[in-house]
Amino acid sequence: MVQEIATCWAKGAALVALILFTASGFAAVEIDAGVKENVLEEIIVTATRRETSVQTTAVSISALSGEQLEELGKVSIAQFIDSVPGVTSAARGPGVNRIIIRNIATSTQESGSPTTTTYFDDFPLSSIQGGSAEIRLVDMERVEVLKGPQGTLYGRSAMGGIVRYISNKPNAEKIVGGFNTYLSNSKDGGSNYGGHGYLNLPITDNLALRAVGYTYQNDGFIDQVELGVRNFNDEDTKGGRLALRWDVTDEFSIDLTYVSQSVDGPQGNATTTRDPGSLDVGGDEGPDIPFDVDARTAIAGVLEGRTTDQELLNLNIEYDFDSFTATLLATKTQEEFDFRFDNREFVLSRFGCECEFREPGESNLNGHSTIQEVEVLELRLVSSREGLFDWIVGVYYEESERKNHTQIRHLGPDSTAFGFIPLFEGQGFSFDFERTNTGEEKAVYGEIGFNLGSAARLNLGYRRSDIEIGQISTRVDGFFTVFNGDAALEGILFETQEDINTYKLSFEYSFSEDIFGYALASSGYRRGGFNPSTVISPFSVFDSDTLWNYELGLKTTWLDGRLVANVSTYLLKYDDIQLVVLDPVTFAQPTQNVGKADITGIELGLEWLVSENLRLGFSASVSDPELKTDILVADNPPAFSGRKGDKLPGSATESFSFSARYDKSLSHSLDFFANVFYRYSGSRLNDFNLDLDVKTPSYSFTDLRFGVGHANGWSVVLFVDNVFDEAAILHIGRQGPFFESVPTNRPRTAGLNLIYAFR
Repeated sequence: MVQEIATCWAKGAALVALILFTASGFAAVEIDAGVKENVLEEIIVTATRRETSVQTTAVSISALSGEQLEELGKVSIAQFIDSVPGVTSAARGPGVNRIIIRNIATSTQESGSPTTTTYFDDFPLSSIQGGSAEIRLVDMERVEVLKGPQGTLYGRSAMGGIVRYISNKPNAEKIVGGFNTYLSNSKDGGSNYGGHGYLNLPITDNLALRAVGYTYQNDGFIDQVELGVRNFNDEDTKGGRLALRWDVTDEFSIDLTYVSQSVDGPQGNATTTRDPGSLDVGGDEGPDIPFDVDARTAIAGVLEGRTTDQELLNLNIEYDFDSFTATLLATKTQEEFDFRFDNREFVLSRFGCECEFREPGESNLNGHSTIQEVEVLELRLVSSREGLFDWIVGVYYEESERKNHTQIRHLGPDSTAFGFIPLFEGQGFSFDFERTNTGEEKAVYGEIGFNLGSAARLNLGYRRSDIEIGQISTRVDGFFTVFNGDAALEGILFETQEDINTYKLSFEYSFSEDIFGYALASSGYRRGGFNPSTVISPFSVFDSDTLWNYELGLKTTWLDGRLVANVSTYLLKYDDIQLVVLDPVTFAQPTQNVGKADITGIELGLEWLVSENLRLGFSASVSDPELKTDILVADNPPAFSGRKGDKLPGSATESFSFSARYDKSLSHSLDFFANVFYRYSGSRLNDFNLDLDVKTPSYSFTDLRFGVGHANGWSVVLFVDNVFDEAAILHIGRQGPFFESVPTNRPRTAGLNLIYAFR
């Protein structure tokens, strides 16, 4: 391991040397006097629970300010997260996204808890769909992306990293507000329209209210060729938030925040591209529909779609005791998820629809409904950073309950399941169950820092977690529940418990005001669970998978604050990997702890204020995620899902992005601005499963924005997103021999923004 760390860090050192050499060349260039007066904006973050500059924070962190989000025209994390070095996005449609940091994944569509956690302000968000909660980013102060385990600083442990949405807080000083509307058109689709607005309203000299509202109505762009419906995957997103802040005294404050969002959209922007059987498409049989995501077509026996409703209520009470600050956090989140989905590929049926669905007006007896409630209580104490040492300590409690109701029935022409089981139009429910999952996590965490003079600092961290998970099926009915053994589980409670310890050690050093370096070792985990017994498989427990992150970083500032160059290099030791494994004998799909992997990588970020008018940004990452052991899924005969030396699937091993912003004053009150934003994500393996072990191709997106702004707060912007009309394959779902679904992105979209802000 020492040799691997040395090799990885040697690569990083070489890259750092290149950065310093290049920057020294820039410094030798004569700079106009007017340019010297301009510097890059310093972004202050709270990633370490104290306010620090990104350039003096001892962790690999990327941050975008609210102003930068507005410049790029981004209101969703899926629209830009893959531009962050070392981060891959696997969006499956509006409101559904899996974020993978530093290749910590085993599939593009794996089950289980996510390896990345999303926070809204100081409150963890939960998502039924196993990804990152897609709350729209309206009226935000900034977005922070922290890479690597963060369990010694945050209540919810995050093995891969944390994405934080930091909102603008109510302010009792003055009234501010604004709105942003858009009208656009997408290739292969129709018109899109909507927008958002915000208002900050002082109530008294120490009490203020801030309100946000938004609606996005985007037309579909995928044709459902089996049912003859064009542009079926339209999006209807509505939401908003109310925040109340009361500064009781100079030391005592109370924040209350309510967030609500509803997304009605497609079940992934899916293009089915395999043999659709005897469907009459274009006058011929299905094989004439190629594996071509550019076709933007879908095949299913029902118009697939989903509705997600989310609500969050957060309370933050903070008191400053001079020597330390105490924060009490309480939050309750609720999410309801309904969907319509064709399951025939799972049962090898070619005709009709083996449907999970719930249409408006129908009862729960005709569909799928999941309701999840999560309650969190956290107490955190943070000392001041004065003196020889400082500290952070926290206590965290989380309780969750998810009630899942699923029913499936056959609709459409008569067919067969698995080639021999008859399926008839109007047949009674073939699959009907209600299941309740519960979870409880109790944790203590903290860090202690030693300030070794004015330039050096040593930091130690520890976390202890107690995790309990349970599941009970309260109703199990239908033909297939007997066939697969689920019927035997009704009323049986399954439980498991696990204690986990994680650690952190970091050292940071300021070589000068402009050069800051750090070394870091930290561990993390993703909670384990169990596989309920069935007639074909026994009850089994899988443990948390664990990870050690060894990291070296250097953050530098040049040219009198006009050039920032940061680099980090890391080695991850990923053990007891959680993997859904298909048993080739019983066809059960339990989660198992299998295999080990090493992930090495380098991340680079550059930002350069070339002149008072031009700002450039560049980021890149390269990684090498390698399986260190064979993954044996069956003993007799031996069957392998992955081999030693294979690359981990799910995440791109190389990516880079580029941005340029140009501003020019046209008069004393009128300004012109233009922005280009480019991001590239390399190819990646789809899954460990042998049938899915294929590469999804690389993709790149280019966005353009230009317009004029007036001093009175009005702006008009013309934009083109996905200029070259790239159709990305974000992952491949292939559970049966006839169809495969490929979530993809929105086509080229051109439109107009009308913006107004008063401050």
